[in-house]
Amino acid sequence: MRIAICEDNMNDQQLLKGAIKDWANARNVIVETSCYHDAEAFIAAQPNIAFDLIFLDIEMGKMKGIELAEWIRQTDQSVLIVFLTSYSQYAVAGYEVNALHYLIKPLSQTKLIPVLDKANLFWRDSKKNTLLVSNKLGQHEILLGNIFYFALNSHTAIIHTDTEIFEFRKTLEEIEELLPAHFIRCYRSIIINLLKVQSMRKDGVILSNSVKLPVSRNFSKKVNDAYMRLHMG
Repeated sequence: MRIAICEDNMNDQQLLKGAIKDWANARNVIVETSCYHDAEAFIAAQPNIAFDLIFLDIEMGKMKGIELAEWIRQTDQSVLIVFLTSYSQYAVAGYEVNALHYLIKPLSQTKLIPVLDKANLFWRDSKKNTLLVSNKLGQHEILLGNIFYFALNSHTAIIHTDTEIFEFRKTLEEIEELLPAHFIRCYRSIIINLLKVQSMRKDGVILSNSVKLPVSRNFSKKVNDAYMRLHMG
């Protein structure tokens, strides 16, 4: 897993880097960590390095962490972002850029480890876990991390990915049994990938590809609770 830390406080930066190393050793996860002292240094390194997880300090110098996250989302909708902040009110802003989590300073191992575990789980899902579907065109192995949502049209299930659409015969109930917890029913005929949700609305969700999908009253509480657990832990 490639991890970036963008933090202007050098002491906080090195403490986080050391904590990530300890976590990786304990979990037997191979990590490659790069550190940047401000947003401008991070941008200067792009697009030469593709990261899987980025820790962003919100209160940096000229360019704030939220602004950097918005810049990142212009070209990368899937990288996991965790905000570092001294102020809890920034959590709401974090949802607008589909942040995985936010951590309040000073950081503690008890709060950091679950976030790293969650990020590792989602990273493995997006990079390795696949769904095998069969239709008249043959068999297709689809990365779960590429799926935005499933929709049922009559007796046909339709998978919407970042680049393609796949149709196959299966009920949503059968599909639900094959998927991890961050895929959730939001409507009687729709299953969404919560990792692709950019923002929540009263009547629906906006995905990171700008698609708006409805959330029915029957599923509203379940979707909101799952979204909060995903981002708040």
